[in-house]
Amino acid sequence: MAKFCEKCGAPLEGESQFCPKCGASAGGGNSKKGKFKLGCLGFIALLLVIGLFNSCGSNSKENPSQTNTTSSSSAAQEQKSKEKVYEDADINVLIKEAKENAAAANQNYKKKNIKITGVLKNIDSDVKYITLDGTDKNYSMIHMTCRINSKNDTLKESVLKLKKGQMVTVYGTVKEVGDIMGYELSLDKVEAAQ
Repeated sequence: MAKFCEKCGAPLEGESQFCPKCGASAGGGNSKKGKFKLGCLGFIALLLVIGLFNSCGSNSKENPSQTNTTSSSSAAQEQKSKEKVYEDADINVLIKEAKENAAAANQNYKKKNIKITGVLKNIDSDVKYITLDGTDKNYSMIHMTCRINSKNDTLKESVLKLKKGQMVTVYGTVKEVGDIMGYELSLDKVEAAQ
């Protein structure tokens, strides 16, 4: 029994899968494989559309404040620091722990928000950082480096009012702990100690 192309009507030879005249599938585009592939692609496209719709919709419902981005970066930084909860920490204890086992101190304090009072040792001339020392002279080589966000003008102004040797209280997040350099803190706020 001879087969004919369902699209153009040309005779098909043997088991050929495509029409020699028009190039159409031997099934004329109505094969089960073709329908299955088309159905799968349609289903995947539908899932993608639903996923995109849900992700766009949930972002606007979960965080409506994202649409209002007119506030300055320093005001946003201040708001962020006000929302954080800081744990009181003793600088002498932190420095002692870093000296005895920096790896354990790093694991215990990294990414923690802390409030520390210490002696202001250095103020960078470009206001990029300040360093604090503890009052225990046994650990005078290790200190706390407090990095200052260059976009936070309020924080910079606070630093410019300080003097070396002054007791200060700093608020920030521990970024790193090392046995030689001590602690690196991302500074949120600094003030003269009470």
